[in-house]
Amino acid sequence: MTLLTWNLRHDSARWARMVEEIAAHDPDVIALTDCRADPEGELRAVFAERGWTHFASTAPDGKEKGIAAFARTPLRALPCPAAPDHRARWLDVELPDYGFALGVLRIMAGGSSRLHPLSLEKTRFWDGVVRAAEARLGEPWLLAGNWNTGAQQLDETGKTYVCSEHFLKLSAMGWTDLWRHHNPGTTEWTWHSTRKGGLRGNGFRLDHAFATPSLLPRVTSCRYSHREREARVSSHSIVIVEIATP
Repeated sequence: MTLLTWNLRHDSARWARMVEEIAAHDPDVIALTDCRADPEGELRAVFAERGWTHFASTAPDGKEKGIAAFARTPLRALPCPAAPDHRARWLDVELPDYGFALGVLRIMAGGSSRLHPLSLEKTRFWDGVVRAAEARLGEPWLLAGNWNTGAQQLDETGKTYVCSEHFLKLSAMGWTDLWRHHNPGTTEWTWHSTRKGGLRGNGFRLDHAFATPSLLPRVTSCRYSHREREARVSSHSIVIVEIATP
């Protein structure tokens, strides 16, 4: 099966283009972060027409951004382990036909220092992710999404990431960074900062997929698709993970 995750610049004017770009990859499961509320169900209807008839979301209100998942086979939303004020940023779903569960995370960027209020909020969120990851280590789980985090001086050129130590704890406890596992010795950027005047700034690898030990043998590939970002359909690259069915 093919899993596709993508952080969107959610804009109804671009829905048709986004759906076409996603459909070109022919995924079985789609996880979209930075989704705003879809009160008329327009986006859900468009995906259903293409065969992704099963749906779950964090159901954000108004202009709040959340997470949505679409699948060709049944999926079931699981209780969210995040704090109430962070539940729009975390969607857990069970995929019974594929024999694993998926956690989709949209982690905040953090502030300019570790003591900045946004950094403290991010740390609190990451603390919850690490606790959940440890509890799930013995089960077939995949964590993915836009994490706004990575390894300093590896997934960025500098040392700006807040909560990089939390990110590294996942690998230390036994989770596998799927892109790095399948693409050793290199780095690709999934997002670029924008400097004044529209100049392209520093690159960062913000978008990730991690698997537990029991799921790892079934993962056959993990790659990025950059063409959508380069065409400015979204500011982020797509993550594509191929997983053998049980």
